Amino acid sequence: MKRLPDERGIILVIVLWIMTLLSVMAGSFAYSMRTETRLAINRVERAQARALADAGVAYAMLQVLAASQPTLGLPPWPVDGSVREWRFGSGQLRIAVVDAGGLIDLNSADRSLLRGLLAFAGVGAEELEKRLDAIEDWRDPDDLRHPNGAEAAEYRAAGRVTGPKNRPFESVEELQQVLGITPELYKAIAGGLTVYSGQAEVSPALAPELVLRALPGMDAKAVAGFLQARAESAAQGLPPVQLPESGPYLSQSKVGTYHVFVEARLDTGSEAFLEAVVVPASGSTPYRVRARREGK
Repeated sequence: MKRLPDERGIILVIVLWIMTLLSVMAGSFAYSMRTETRLAINRVERAQARALADAGVAYAMLQVLAASQPTLGLPPWPVDGSVREWRFGSGQLRIAVVDAGGLIDLNSADRSLLRGLLAFAGVGAEELEKRLDAIEDWRDPDDLRHPNGAEAAEYRAAGRVTGPKNRPFESVEELQQVLGITPELYKAIAGGLTVYSGQAEVSPALAPELVLRALPGMDAKAVAGFLQARAESAAQGLPPVQLPESGPYLSQSKVGTYHVFVEARLDTGSEAFLEAVVVPASGSTPYRVRARREGK
């Protein structure tokens, strides 16, 4: 049967629509495959960056242990928060190790140290006592509220389901649950804190810049001068330098528990952050990882 011209036109339009639909489907499939491939690559690269950060912790502790053996004749690895860089495989690492004796203990620290740390982080004079009392109310064993603190009633009024714990802090991360400690404030002070020293004081020979700035009477110029003198003394193998002024919040104790901070970056741009707390262990393994926190 002979087809009419109009029928042939309709068939042509249908064929064109089908071809267009197939092209769209093919393009969508190709785009979806590219997206899935990119996501898979990202997951692999993130895993590689995390593995690189783990390698940084192991490398740092190997250096700390090796430097503590005089017979090896190796230069000391600083445990005062000084940053060391290390190239490994297809990535670059920035590593800092801090002995817990150089950090402010959340459970034991002299109140003046916590006050200095909060003040350096930008907490105003009117809010300082509230934050300090809230921290003490969190860690003390009773339900008696400090003058500016926060017990259960204050947490309920703020819409919190729980709080305070009325027990010592088990980790620095737990500080985020304390009333008045904002994410921004926590981020600013966490690097100067520990729960592993058990000391009311800090050792200036081991303290990172953040902790030194928290010491009463220390300003930016004094801290910069002390850091330079400390680095020069360590490089020359001399005894640790002393602060011009001492106080009841200073000691020379080394704890032997370390906070290891690692930033790992692959050549592809993927990054990982890891903080590990490494404590002494018995047997054939001299140290073990007690806690770890990952980021970015």
